Amino acid sequence: MKYFLLAVIMMNSLKISAESISNRIYKIENGLIKFENGRVAFLKNGHQGLKSQDYIKGEIDNQSNLISFIKVNHMNSDPVKSFFFEENEYEDTFEPSIVSSLKDADEIFSRSNPHYKRISECSDRAHVWAHDEFKVSGTKSMKAFIFFTASYINSVRFKWWFHVAPMYKVNDKGNFKDMVMDFRYSDRPLTVKEWSDQFVYTKRPCKVTTKFSEYDVNPQTENCYLIFESMHYKIPGEIHEKELSWRLKTKTTEYELKASYRYAFDPK
Repeated sequence: MKYFLLAVIMMNSLKISAESISNRIYKIENGLIKFENGRVAFLKNGHQGLKSQDYIKGEIDNQSNLISFIKVNHMNSDPVKSFFFEENEYEDTFEPSIVSSLKDADEIFSRSNPHYKRISECSDRAHVWAHDEFKVSGTKSMKAFIFFTASYINSVRFKWWFHVAPMYKVNDKGNFKDMVMDFRYSDRPLTVKEWSDQFVYTKRPCKVTTKFSEYDVNPQTENCYLIFESMHYKIPGEIHEKELSWRLKTKTTEYELKASYRYAFDPK
């Protein structure tokens, strides 16, 4: 009886610490699942019949192992989460604004909406922060995307394969700096290296590229890759689409912004 109760307690403990996931698989490589929302999970027993584009509902333990799942064969399409290419153009005319001083950069950071949901996606948060500032001051920002390689994820059991935040070009007394404003993970604007060091425990610099395929095809030679895109790009799929077809995302719809706000922020 004693051992039965102990087993029940252990099972309940595992259930409490488990994280629910409901998302489509972007890619499976080397026993690692990359979900479209950026989360990763480790597979202990091969692919278990899973493949890219499968949509699953499952549980992930505190070591990021996928401990249970079911496939959802017929996912209701959600236009809120789809790519927004209906307004794309083929000429890239986006030029980011120059923030005139570090003081002004601090003020932009302080205006970041602090009411984000504890469980929310970085792509939604970054989208709202960037476009909120544009509405307030007309300042056009970039996005800094950081992509973590499978080798790095496996070495430190990292939970995510990408992260994104707004980035501004700042004039620091004639010295122009790219400053990342990630309100969830810092208390001030950070240089790109300071920002990446928060997630890359080796402190090894990330390789900067313009091609998503360089990360996606050959992920083992680096710890991480950086791609800088305009504020209109929200998710890696849009960056990949640009590379494949040269379709540029030059606008963001109000509908898209409202959707990101609803997913990532509590009403004021």
